[in-house]
This record gives sequence, C-alpha cells and structure tokens, in this order.
Amino acid sequence: MATGGSSIYKGSDLIHEYSCSKCVENDLNSEAKHFCPLCDHYLCNKCVKLHNGYHNKHTVYGHGDMQKWAGFYMDRCDQHGNKLEVHCDDHQELCCSVCVALTHRLCSSISHLPDLARGFLNTAEFMQLPAAVEKMRNRFDELKNAMLKDQISLKDSYENILSEIKALRNEMNMMLDKLEKKTVDKLDSMKKDLEKSIEADIETCAQKNDQLKNMMEKLQQMAGKHKETNSYIGFRKCQTMLNEATSITLEVKKRPTKRIDFVSDKSVLPFLRDLNSLGNVDSINSMTKRTYSDHVYETQGSTFHSVRIKKDIYKCYIVSICEFPSGEVVIADRRNSRVKLLNNLYQVTDYYDLPYYVQNLCLTAGDNMAVAVDDSLSSHITHEIHFLSVTRGKLQAVRKFTTNHNCRCIAHHQGQLYVSSNCALFQYTMDGTPVKKILEHISRGWPEHRCAVSTDGLRIYETYLSEKKLITLDKDGQVLSTLEDPELQEPCGLFVSQSGHVFCVWEEISHSVTSGQGG
Repeated sequence: MATGGSSIYKGSDLIHEYSCSKCVENDLNSEAKHFCPLCDHYLCNKCVKLHNGYHNKHTVYGHGDMQKWAGFYMDRCDQHGNKLEVHCDDHQELCCSVCVALTHRLCSSISHLPDLARGFLNTAEFMQLPAAVEKMRNRFDELKNAMLKDQISLKDSYENILSEIKALRNEMNMMLDKLEKKTVDKLDSMKKDLEKSIEADIETCAQKNDQLKNMMEKLQQMAGKHKETNSYIGFRKCQTMLNEATSITLEVKKRPTKRIDFVSDKSVLPFLRDLNSLGNVDSINSMTKRTYSDHVYETQGSTFHSVRIKKDIYKCYIVSICEFPSGEVVIADRRNSRVKLLNNLYQVTDYYDLPYYVQNLCLTAGDNMAVAVDDSLSSHITHEIHFLSVTRGKLQAVRKFTTNHNCRCIAHHQGQLYVSSNCALFQYTMDGTPVKKILEHISRGWPEHRCAVSTDGLRIYETYLSEKKLITLDKDGQVLSTLEDPELQEPCGLFVSQSGHVFCVWEEISHSVTSGQGG
C-alpha cells in the first residue's frame, strides 16, 4: 500500500490510501484514482490521461472497481479506499469514516464492526458460507454450460436457416431458368419456322429467276429454218412464265414482314418488389410457441373519383376492384353489367359490357382477368366465367365457359380458379374443367359469398354477408380456423395482400372509387 505526504510535495503531511506511482517518481504526492494492472501503476486523474494516450489498449480500473486493484484489501471501502469501521443497520451497509460523514450521519443505528464480529467465526451462518458460495458457483457453471449449449444451438439454427434461404433461392433460380428455357425454346422454334418460310421464298425467287434467264438465253440463240416458229413458241412460254413470276412476286409482297415480337410478362415484378425478404426471421424461445403480433394499417389520405359514364343507366354499384402491375385499375359495376378500365388518375378510359350482372372479378396473369357473371332472377338463367384482357388500353374478350351453379365470387392462384356459389366453393382449371368441390356450406340470409386465396395457395378464406365471421380452409376444404368479431358487420369484400395480410371489407362502395395510401 503506497502512502505519502500532503500537498504537491512528498514531504507533506497529507496521507493518501493510494498514491500516484508516476507522481511519486517525481517526488510529488497525488492521490491515485485509477489502477493499470498491465503497468502495475496507480494513477491520478492527470497521469491517467497521459497513460491512456500512450497505452490506449490497456484496461484501467477506477474507484468503482477497487477490488481489481493490486493493493485491494478486504477491509477497505470499495468507494473511498478507507478502512471499514462500522455497519449501518438502517441501510445494511459496511461503512468507512467517509461513508458515515457523507451518507450515514442521520442514520439511527450504527454498530461498531469489532462488536458485531465477536464470536462470528463459530456461528452456523459463517460455517455454511463456503457451501453456499460453492452451490452458487455451481449454479453459475450450470447456467454458463446451458448458455454455451444455447450458443451452439443458435449457431446451428442460423446455419440451418441460412441453408434453407439458399435452397429457396436455388429453387427460385431453377424455376426462373426453366421459364427462361421455355421462352427461349419457343423463340427458337418460331425463328426456325420463320426462317424456313423466308428461305422457301428466296429459293422460289431464285428458281424462277434462273428459269427466266435460261428461257431468254435459249430464245436468243434460236437459229435454222424453224427459228420463227420456235421463237414464237419460246415467246408464249416466256409469257406464261412471266405471268407466274408476277403472281409469285405479288404473293410474296403481300406477305407480312417476318418479325418476332416479345411482350414480357411482368406480373411477378410487383410481387417481388413488395417483398421485404424471402421469409419471416423471428426469435423464439424454446418454452413458448411462436406468436405473431397484429399490425394496424392507417389510411394516410383519400380522394374521390367519379366512374360514371354516359351509357350508365343505373347508379354505379362497384362490387370488385383490382389493380394491374401497370397501375391501371379495373372495376366491376354490377348494376350496369359493365367492367370499366381506369387510368392512373382513376378516369374511365374504356369499358366492356357483359350480358348479365357482374358479380366479381380477379386478375389471372399479366393484363388478363376472369369475371364472374351470374343472373338467377330472370328467365335467362346464366352462370358464366368470362376472360378479358387489356390490349393497348382496350378491354377485349378472350373466351368464356359456363357452370351449372351460381358464380358469386372468383379467385385465382397459379392457373387454378376458385368459384363460389351461394353455398359451395368449386375449383376449376383455366379452360373451365371442374377439378373438385372444395366445400359446401348452407348460409342463411342473403347469400353474398366472398373468397380469397393465400399467396402460397395453401389456405382459402371465406366470408358470408349474413354471417359475422371469417373462415380459413385448407386446400381440401377442412376448416382450419374461424374468426368471429362483432365489428365484422356484413362482410362484403375479401382480399389477401402480397405480404399475406387478409383484409376484410364490411362497407360497400357505391358510384365512386376512393383511392388512398396505406400506412
């Protein structure tokens, strides 16, 4: 333990518990506030700054870590370094004289340590201390070993998830490679067919050209007593050949120029842009199941746009809205039996009239859609699925097929159509071939039925206007869960976002479209 005089000179009467080692070397006396175990030096506030400048990688302990100082004593105050003398019974703390003067002057009970320690070595409490400490140390060892196992498990789970992510990426790459190969093969086949057609025309032109050349050469070389007759014959044959050549040239010129066009299918790009990752990465603990928190969406703003056109006889009744990757919006106007196309400013740019009431529509691929058309009230009972496309800003009919049940709602996922009637859900292929009846449901009240499919195609969601609940099914129609909420009043719309969130609409929209940005 280093001691020394007061003031700045070593001969001073001021005593320090720990004196600065560097100051002592210069016959100065300053109280040490820090200790460096690597240098084995006690340092005052001034010298520690110089030390840290030269040895910035050394660990220096302050007064708060005096137990780590080389000169640390069991009977010294951790805060002030003075000898511990009393015990504050009010605060249950060991105190030195400085502690008493600064903090415990007003305490009601302070005991002298020698009085408290008299006979303490023979008490059961002291004798049991080694065993208690050993037991606690064993607990820390067990906890440390468990943490090491957790660390290994964490590393293993990280490696497994990383492998899963890479496997998913490889699978996506394989799918993209397969799509690319199919597209290139189709391109190669088309190029081959077009080249064959062009080569056939080239060969025909060359052949007729050579025939005309040979005919003229022979005609000009006519001689002998039959020259005039043979020349006439040659002339007539040449005229016939010229007529054929004229027909051929006209036919070739009428043919369209051989070109190859390509319209890329960018329907997957918005989906990829909306993805924040390839999956949800979350921390879980082994004692509880993974939980998911609700997310509240708030509307940041809205505007109103009229979608009524001059041909509309009735007030618009919008029952379905979809947005194309290009930003154009298509809406289904039930009362006017009309599908309307809106631009980015939500202005009607085109429309397509359907024979009966439009019940619902959904996007399929690219700029294509499927429209459910149903009329069960009039004498012309009709249940149809119409396919429309958007070409150069115009709605055009592609094809349709008929069902033997009501068509109230329609959803699409990877080439499969899900069509709901008043009381059942059916699956069809894109050409109208029935696959199966997924679910049959008896709904009381108004049979307004809505369905949607999850982004992975593993879950199907259903709502009924007359029932205040959302039903989740698997692909085979087994009910996975039922959500009932008093706020779910007369649900009339259902939508699954690219991120997998399910949105349920229970307020119908009429004669106008509201556009907004979600929060």
